[in-house]
Amino acid sequence: MTAPEALARVARGLHHVAIVVPSIEEARKTYVDVLGMTCGEVEYVADQKVNVLVCWAGEQRIELVEPASPDSPVSGFLAKRGGGLHHLAYRVDDVAAAIAVLEAGGVRMIDSAPRPGAHGTRIAFVHPKSTGGVLTELVQEPAGHGSAVPRPTRAHA
Repeated sequence: MTAPEALARVARGLHHVAIVVPSIEEARKTYVDVLGMTCGEVEYVADQKVNVLVCWAGEQRIELVEPASPDSPVSGFLAKRGGGLHHLAYRVDDVAAAIAVLEAGGVRMIDSAPRPGAHGTRIAFVHPKSTGGVLTELVQEPAGHGSAVPRPTRAHA
């Protein structure tokens, strides 16, 4: 089974697109004032040492990710490549089961077990060597939540 075939067995759709930015507050100006997106509140994700701001472009979720510490993995990405597209994230029903399916299909994983993500989600990352060079995240929403982040109704939430 190829990596795309294995991923197709567990992915339920695109969850979000993550964009690394040096400053969430500066990026918010562009995404809200220029592009007209709505955004929520910034959340600190301790496991990854990042700040995350969820914005909405219609029904699509965009996550702005800012390093919160010099030893954050995102700090290295930002230093090496600058800001920009970091990863694509796919919704899964059960992240632990998805990891098992992907590993059984020969997919190289960064995470062999789920870990905490933003807004109460459970996540795992797939190594980009298995997905054509694209860092891929698997996201399981908390029980009873279709999208753990409520959509703001104002541009400056």
